[in-house]
Amino acid sequence: MFKLLALSLILFSHGTFAKTSWENIKGFDLVSGISKEVKLEGQFSVVYFFNVNCPCSKAHFDHLNSLKNRFPDFSFIGFHSNKAISQKTAKKYFAKFEIEFPIFLDKELYFANIFKALKTPHVFIVDPQGELVFQGGATNSRNPKKASKFYLLDALTALNQGQQPPTVVAKTLGCYIQR
Repeated sequence: MFKLLALSLILFSHGTFAKTSWENIKGFDLVSGISKEVKLEGQFSVVYFFNVNCPCSKAHFDHLNSLKNRFPDFSFIGFHSNKAISQKTAKKYFAKFEIEFPIFLDKELYFANIFKALKTPHVFIVDPQGELVFQGGATNSRNPKKASKFYLLDALTALNQGQQPPTVVAKTLGCYIQR
């Protein structure tokens, strides 16, 4: 496990991010189309990596919205990690969906590299102390509607009850993040 709070995150990704730390992420939200600051300090954070070119990413939006609504005390934040896709293209794509959490552009793969995100979608849960407590796929299927195992749901349920996640690392399915 590594301590994310100890990392100093300074991003200058085409003006997308301001100077920031793990406690606060400030940048252009591709979903709402406005600059937004998300405070992550003192709570569990669900961090998701997406790619507009990956059909597996799209398949997870409804599932993540339902989890966000079911676990309102957890912060949900996404990153679009693809060097070849412009902010304009990503914004246009994400605006088509009813996504209930911010997704920031990670064009230079800064956050993808910090987390060592392998594929999209790839999810991480960070505890209030900055420790990574879960990583991998949300389910055992590229499409949550066809899944028989729900790793992210199980992890969130356990953490919400003050317990450790039953699975700490789950296989990630989807499209590789091109580095």
